[in-house]
Amino acid sequence: MSGTEEAGTSAVLLMGYGSPNGAADLPAYLTEVLHGRPPSPEMVAEYVRRYDRIGGSPQNRILASLRTKLERRLDRERPGTRVFLGVKHGHPALRDVVPEAARAGVRHLVAVPLSPYASTWISEPYQDGVAEGIRASPTPIRVEVRLGWHLDPNWVGYWRRAIRDELARDPAPGSPVLLSAHSLPARMRARGDPYPELLEATSAAIARAAQLERWSFAFQSAGNTTEEWLGPDLTNVMVDWAARGARDPLIASFGFVFDHLEVLYDLDVVVREFAEQHGIRYRRVPMPNDADEVVEALAARVAAPPVGR
Repeated sequence: MSGTEEAGTSAVLLMGYGSPNGAADLPAYLTEVLHGRPPSPEMVAEYVRRYDRIGGSPQNRILASLRTKLERRLDRERPGTRVFLGVKHGHPALRDVVPEAARAGVRHLVAVPLSPYASTWISEPYQDGVAEGIRASPTPIRVEVRLGWHLDPNWVGYWRRAIRDELARDPAPGSPVLLSAHSLPARMRARGDPYPELLEATSAAIARAAQLERWSFAFQSAGNTTEEWLGPDLTNVMVDWAARGARDPLIASFGFVFDHLEVLYDLDVVVREFAEQHGIRYRRVPMPNDADEVVEALAARVAAPPVGR
């Protein structure tokens, strides 16, 4: 964020995915996720079951905590900096938060997504929400979206620390670390989306930082559709390692920042049950959530010079 901006007219917008606050929110939430197509009653019931199984998603609480911590962190260098929070799906929606900032007198927003990976699949909905908010703003407002903090040393450093702490706490000599991230339809790679390469670069950086000798990268949470999704799938990688005698892998889901359905259900329920059925011990590195390293990575992205300077 430029130090030349007039005091009070520049602020930060932290952008998250969003989550339903309860079962009553699910039909509207899923309709947004499905781009306006209402979900079937069966789909709603299945998601109610999943959220019930994990005791509800902590995502919105974590996002609120990150907003507060980032605002306090930025206040050290630029007192009075405001941090707004907006989400793709649910509340507070990006399309509403941008006009809210404009009504508060903000003329310039530095917007940073809570995904380190500058994938078009991930970033386009954020940018669409921001554009909708700009159109609805009562006064002109400029929003500068800053993508791509996957190799930030704080981000990589969190995973180095957390992996090494977990290996020290629960050692299993010779066991691999499995670095996982959300899969996407394979057609996205064919369209030139850089997501797979960004993940490969990040997983290699984490492996170097943590000095891992035995590790693999895998995808998780592929959609239940007929089209091909990016692989290899995490469960297949687990089976491959088990066939070589490694039945105590450590999973580090570095593709996400915080606990939500794809971690607490897809991993801690579905993958755990798969592992138990195949005689593999399930264990996972804690997610960063609102850890100091995440706050520092976000602060560094906010402070980075704008593109072209």
